[in-house]
Amino acid sequence: MNEKRRQFLRNSGVVTTGLSLFPRLGWADPAASAPRKTKEVIKMLTVINDEKVPGLLEKQIDQPGDRWHGGLKNVYELPNEHSTTSFMVVLGGAYASPSSQYYRSAELEQPLERAIECLLRVQHEDGTIDLYSTNFHSTPDTAFIVNYLSPVYACLKRMERPGLRGFIGKLENFFQNAAECLRSGGIHTANHRWVVSSALARVFSFFPDARLVDRVNAWLGEGIDMDPDGQYTERSVSIYSPICNTMFLTIGRLLDRPELMDVVRRNLSMSLYYIHPDGEVLTDASDRQDRAYTGYVKEYYYAYRYFAIVDQDPQFAAVCELIEEKMPERITHFLPALLELPIFEKKMPTAGRIPDQYVRRFSHSGILRIRRGDTDISVIERNPTFLAYRKGSAVLQSMRLGAAFFGKGQFESQEAVFDTKSVTFKWSASGPYYQPIAPEIRTGENDWETYSRDARGQSEIQYQEMTVTITENEGRVEVEAEITGTKHVPVAWELSFRKGGTLSGVTEDPQVADAYFLESGEGSYQLGEHTIRFGPGAVTHKWSQMRGTLPKQEGYSVYITGYTPFKHKIYLE
Repeated sequence: MNEKRRQFLRNSGVVTTGLSLFPRLGWADPAASAPRKTKEVIKMLTVINDEKVPGLLEKQIDQPGDRWHGGLKNVYELPNEHSTTSFMVVLGGAYASPSSQYYRSAELEQPLERAIECLLRVQHEDGTIDLYSTNFHSTPDTAFIVNYLSPVYACLKRMERPGLRGFIGKLENFFQNAAECLRSGGIHTANHRWVVSSALARVFSFFPDARLVDRVNAWLGEGIDMDPDGQYTERSVSIYSPICNTMFLTIGRLLDRPELMDVVRRNLSMSLYYIHPDGEVLTDASDRQDRAYTGYVKEYYYAYRYFAIVDQDPQFAAVCELIEEKMPERITHFLPALLELPIFEKKMPTAGRIPDQYVRRFSHSGILRIRRGDTDISVIERNPTFLAYRKGSAVLQSMRLGAAFFGKGQFESQEAVFDTKSVTFKWSASGPYYQPIAPEIRTGENDWETYSRDARGQSEIQYQEMTVTITENEGRVEVEAEITGTKHVPVAWELSFRKGGTLSGVTEDPQVADAYFLESGEGSYQLGEHTIRFGPGAVTHKWSQMRGTLPKQEGYSVYITGYTPFKHKIYLE
């Protein structure tokens, strides 16, 4: 961290620890201080953003005549459109921010123009760009870039700087080229519809064309993929839900669709209950690539701040304050968007509190969320991870159960029963053997290939039933597992803790790294000031990685084992 940034943060009432930024006044009591004004936030983000500029300028490709001249490479040394776009977002934010040492700096004008020239050079004739890792001639990825660059364009165009005329004109060419694919191109995923629609609204606001709005209406005509809980179809809490919020906010704002603003409000209200005490969000129920991934609330920042101001919502303001204080370095990409709109100059409400005392069930998402201050509990339906438990910094990231039953003994609830005191999950499976194909239908040539196993009679059918009952009382959780059916089947119950802490009361698994057994009594996991105690243990075999169950997760896994019929109860506190 350079001294200029350090001094600014000190003057702003923020102290620094490692790579994270923490306020002198803890985020748990934000009402103790006045809300941070947007100008103060912009100053803070600008200082952080400015630090990136010199390194990016050094990395800009300088090979005249090369296709990627003016572009940037990623960590894999692959030049690509998205790294080049990020370069323009950083430089554009620095150029437009009055707090920046690069404000209106001629030093950034040519690099910006070379970058957009590169983007135009690699843009296909149909207006699309490529996502090198998977999508080529991609309308959705073109739409993402249009959305990222639109606030940069809006901020820099109104500055009317002579040195930016080349950049502005070429960026307009890029948008107009992109309009060709946005009007007719296809998508892959649910959120792509809203990303494309937002890009269409952006281009329409710059270059009005009724065909652009017609295409937005075509996508919106399919209906919004939001369940009654307020969650989007992909349930991607750390990636695509906040993206959808930003896109619906943009469409609603630019095309005067107030009903879309209410869609965003619903998701923001629900998401309050998906936030962990440290600013992480629950990702275990996601249907996308962030499932069980360590994700943060940071991408919700733009929408939470917008509606905190519009609605004067103190809880939304509290989320903004949490993000600003815990992870400001992760939201600098919003700098041009904050500079773009006058709404962000209006007063924020005094921050309230993010909910931290509740029992809340989201039945359509299959999530039960419980908060008792710094104790944070997630009970998850239809998921191998049926429980996650946090005590401050100590994290049990996953509890799973499995048996070596015909290669399909991983517990994943098929039925859930909720009452006022407990949750009961149930699962069952069968394991048959198969008879010869009936004489009247067999061909005698290769009937194994000709007929599926469903065409065969079954015999010696084995059955397995698992029941998991979870009870919570003021932060203490009891979990009882019972497995019946075929006898003498090996069972392993996994408690997976995040790396970084210290386990006690357990013995190492000699066959598997970072795996342990709780043979008896109580175990504990400690990280910093926080400890999770668990037990009692029981171990009758030491086979932790059983056939048909999921591989051990990243982290420290503790196992309790046995044989069917199996019945055991443990506690977490």
